[in-house]
Amino acid sequence: MFDSKNIMEVNNRDLRLIALGCFRYSLGRKTYMPQVTTEFIMANKEIFRKHDWKSFIEEIKSCDDLGMDCDASTWLKFSVFCLEQLNENRKS
Repeated sequence: MFDSKNIMEVNNRDLRLIALGCFRYSLGRKTYMPQVTTEFIMANKEIFRKHDWKSFIEEIKSCDDLGMDCDASTWLKFSVFCLEQLNENRKS
């Protein structure tokens, strides 16, 4: 039985930290997770900080194995998105 009293309220800080953990878990995986994770982060870009975008880029660059070709493509596209976020932050 579902008891709504046991549901934890999640704020943006918690959501950000969960997404950062998912990113680190997903990096190098050969599953559906890279796409799911990057789509979630891109859809919720307002909760991330300048430092996060830099970290995403650095961690992707330093990863020895980005997974299968489709995963590597996902990570490379996400890197471009991260760079765009950094550039947008400079303008504002």
